[in-house]
Amino acid sequence: MSRPIIQLRGVERTYFDDGLVVRALGGVDLDIYDGEFVAIVGPSGGGKSTLLSIIGLLDNPSVGEYWLNGREVSSLTDVQRTSLRAQMFGFIFQSFHLLERRQVKDSVDLGVMYQGLPARSRAIRCREALNTVGLSERGSSVALTLSGGQRQRVAVARALATRNPIILADEPTGNLDSSTGRSVIAELRRMHSAGATLILVTHSDELARQADRIICISDGAIQGHAGTEAAIHREWDTETATPPRVRLRDQCADALRSLASRPAETMALITAVAVAVSVLVVTLGLATSTKAQVSSAFDAQANREVSATWQSQGVNFSPEEAVVRAQGVAGVESVAALSDRGEALVTVTGQARATTVHGVVGDVVSATRSEVVWAEGTHHRLESGEAMLGESLASQLGLSGLRTSPTISISGKFFGVVGLVRSSDRYPRLAGEVLLAESDARIAGPGGEVSLAITTRPASAQQVGSQIAVAVNPFAPDGLAVSVPVDPIGLRQEVEGGVQSVLQAFTAIAGAIGLVTLSAAIASSVRGRRSEFGLRRAVGAQTGQLARLVGLEAATVGILGGVAGLLIGMIAVLLFTIGNRWVPVFDPAMAPVAVLSGLALALMSSVAGARRAARVQPSLALRL
Repeated sequence: MSRPIIQLRGVERTYFDDGLVVRALGGVDLDIYDGEFVAIVGPSGGGKSTLLSIIGLLDNPSVGEYWLNGREVSSLTDVQRTSLRAQMFGFIFQSFHLLERRQVKDSVDLGVMYQGLPARSRAIRCREALNTVGLSERGSSVALTLSGGQRQRVAVARALATRNPIILADEPTGNLDSSTGRSVIAELRRMHSAGATLILVTHSDELARQADRIICISDGAIQGHAGTEAAIHREWDTETATPPRVRLRDQCADALRSLASRPAETMALITAVAVAVSVLVVTLGLATSTKAQVSSAFDAQANREVSATWQSQGVNFSPEEAVVRAQGVAGVESVAALSDRGEALVTVTGQARATTVHGVVGDVVSATRSEVVWAEGTHHRLESGEAMLGESLASQLGLSGLRTSPTISISGKFFGVVGLVRSSDRYPRLAGEVLLAESDARIAGPGGEVSLAITTRPASAQQVGSQIAVAVNPFAPDGLAVSVPVDPIGLRQEVEGGVQSVLQAFTAIAGAIGLVTLSAAIASSVRGRRSEFGLRRAVGAQTGQLARLVGLEAATVGILGGVAGLLIGMIAVLLFTIGNRWVPVFDPAMAPVAVLSGLALALMSSVAGARRAARVQPSLALRL
């Protein structure tokens, strides 16, 4: 007779339960030949399923030797044992262990995928296997909709599709009625007739009598044999146990189908990612929009105002020359000089008031940010022989308006009033004073302090402030006291930093909550799919391939959640900015950052679940 395909010598299997040693198998010696149909019978708890687990390389013996087609395999690594399972064994379980929410053909395809076959070859095998068991029209049906007998035939088709030489069946008719059980027995007989070595565990005397040989096991030991060995001789390669290469494309497709089969769970995971990513997008969007808003506000207000003052005595340049020189500085938008000529008596039709007189040169309205009401027919500028009065001073003098072309007298000289200063943001006192052309103001008294009022272009105040003293008085720049606004960059950063700190803290909290929530959800999902991962391990999935499956599912969730979070976040930013009448600003980098953040969050959250999936022991998960 030829060499046995399976040889067990002195095999024992012991477990530890609460410190007690439980012996499931003790000193088993067994030979099974290629092409045999062997039935293993015996009482429950006698060791039948443990023996089948060891034969199928789902478990290791505690003591003894296991030879598979002439190769000692009890000392192989987990990777080698898993590879041999994919090449040598097909499994049929009492509880079916199908991918319940997926199409029937996916359950059949599972055993073939981990053999590393391309998709087209797998599809042909699956179609042939389903046709063999009479389910060719149910390949696209969801496994959950099948009857018990149909599910068991799918399990038979899965084993058939692998075309592996050894079929292990654990109570294949245990959950079926007698009629359905007989049809499954017929399928098993056909598999055996096609050349498979068939080893099954059963309590059915009818099924056991179909076998070439019956092995009775009780209390972990073989009690007897019935029948004779019926063997054929074939050569099977068990020397090479290289893990089959499963294509990444196939793994991605498997992950997508897995997610699609659990829509509620998948949507919950995507939502968790989307919430965390949307908070990040809101943070980035509001930070960018706030920065633009702060910049706009600063550019429109005091950060464009520069002033310089000096005493008119002891300098060799006039206010007119100072204005001309200041206009030559890059970044200057408007400039005016106001010289203080002291108090003078202003008289209008019998009314007199003592007030300060200023001589002005340049664009006084723009430079001082003043609101002026001009008389009709004027050039909206102050010329010799003309005066501008503060509106409050005009009221005190009894001037009701400019339609009558009023005149005032200062030191015996008359001036036509061409404008009323209602207000001045930079020099509020002008509303109660008199402005004359610099050439006319000398009649009021000698010059005192001169103020140079400058407005700059956006973001130019610091530059103008650093150059104006040298430009106006190059020989004695220290004689000018220059005032510049607070550095807008620093102030902007301070304002933006405060806003961003709050938003970033909120983002960090949301991210941490999302990470914890998603990690728990993925870990819970893996626990709920323990039998699925046990099945995958049994049919040839390596631990790394299971971890990769969890990672690919998480990556898909992360990308979809990132896109959803991007859209939600952008809508939230738009609503907030429009509600506050801001201009919404979006950084183009926000889109890839959002998607990558969702991907990173999901992958980090999947680490614990991936490790749990990789540690699943098929013999325990399937309770073979």
